[in-house]
Amino acid sequence: MPLRNAILMLALAAALPAAAYEVGDVVEDFTLPTLDGGEASLYDHRGEVILLNFFTTWCPGCNEEAARIENDIHLAYAPVDSVTVIALDIQEPVPLVQGWAAAQGVTYAIWMAPDWTLFEQFPGAIGIPYSAILDRDMRIVYGASGFDLEGLTGAIDNVLAGGQVPDARMSWGSVKALFSGNQGDGAGRR
Repeated sequence: MPLRNAILMLALAAALPAAAYEVGDVVEDFTLPTLDGGEASLYDHRGEVILLNFFTTWCPGCNEEAARIENDIHLAYAPVDSVTVIALDIQEPVPLVQGWAAAQGVTYAIWMAPDWTLFEQFPGAIGIPYSAILDRDMRIVYGASGFDLEGLTGAIDNVLAGGQVPDARMSWGSVKALFSGNQGDGAGRR
């Protein structure tokens, strides 16, 4: 079954347009409507470490990860480390997303993406849920579909510790090892 899933993911990846960004690239500013009716821009958060999380309310994996993002990232990091979670709902009506956020107990920011265009620009964006970590200079240091709490917190911890952005040509295994938090000094995940 794992081989079958790997083949399916490769086939899907081949059918998608190439991402505009790679790990190490600086993300351009964008402005989107927010769940509360305002507007927000990515560069309003320059100087913060950012978790961008693309989701939809109908995605089972997105529903499963919402509480983990809330508790293990948003509430754990935001108060002391200037880590900001920005969830980007893709192409759904505001009232639906408001109800979903209330039911999930989500308190992090939710912005409303009108279509899949922004999502498709990110490296490894072959399905949702999808998360990217941006460093304080808006450089992508991590990007992956699915939910990998260790990968996310490892990338965040690496940025907070002043770590380097990985080379986009590195293998996925090398990137995961870089961000695993097991760097021999006992530092890493909380």
